[in-house]
Amino acid sequence: MKQNSKSARKIARNRRNPNGRVRNHVTRNDQVTELLKLCLQKVCELQEDLQRCDDEENDPEAAGYAACAMETLRFLVAEGLPPDHPTVKTLTEKLLMGQDKKD
Repeated sequence: MKQNSKSARKIARNRRNPNGRVRNHVTRNDQVTELLKLCLQKVCELQEDLQRCDDEENDPEAAGYAACAMETLRFLVAEGLPPDHPTVKTLTEKLLMGQDKKD
């Protein structure tokens, strides 16, 4: 019987720090707090990414530019220039590929 009570006291003593708080409880709360902070940070990052994507997709100037560029290329192909013609290729590179560079 003495051994069981000694073991119980030893376990209780090991679980408490000098302030009388349970170590596992404090450690667990700290872990949960850190995990929640990381989750909140990730959610904020994802929301910022979504906002940036929405802003880019709803940019009327970019949409108008893309529509004009596509219409220009469609017109040239409709007039008989093949898509691999140097003029069409150059315009495609300048109008569509270079669009990201001008921002």
